[in-house]
Amino acid sequence: METEELRERVRELEATVAELKRRVQVSEDIEEIKKLQWTYVNALMATDWDTCAACFAEDALVDVYLHEPVRGRAAIERWFKEELSKTHAGKEGDVCIHPLITVEGDRAKGNWLLYLMYFYPRTGQSMFWVQGYYDMDYVRESGRWKIAVMRWHETIGLPGGGPPTGLW
Repeated sequence: METEELRERVRELEATVAELKRRVQVSEDIEEIKKLQWTYVNALMATDWDTCAACFAEDALVDVYLHEPVRGRAAIERWFKEELSKTHAGKEGDVCIHPLITVEGDRAKGNWLLYLMYFYPRTGQSMFWVQGYYDMDYVRESGRWKIAVMRWHETIGLPGGGPPTGLW
């Protein structure tokens, strides 16, 4: 093989390795984002508000059904403890499925279908199912993926909306 042919082959191999490194990184990022989302949902079910809040970036935004938007991790932590805790008993059985994630550098987007089973807190009896989508933005912060924006879009629920604040 002549020198120029050898150089061209090395350039091709370097380009292939660079593309494979990029693809592996995107796959690893997607897997980390899935774990972040599952950590959030599991903590939500366990009413572990500190872990829920730790899933969010410093300047995150939460915009969910029946609640005013909340910005910033400290405000989000207060929201979990002072607002969401009033309507979320921790006995709900959530099923989070169909993650669709796209990654572009240190930012990503995700869409998650979620089913929630609400229970009557006094007896534990099932009350109703709710279905909706999490429409998420993620950001890599200090080398770790965090939730940057969380939006909830309910698609199936109670007529007239979910339970009023203070029901629990």
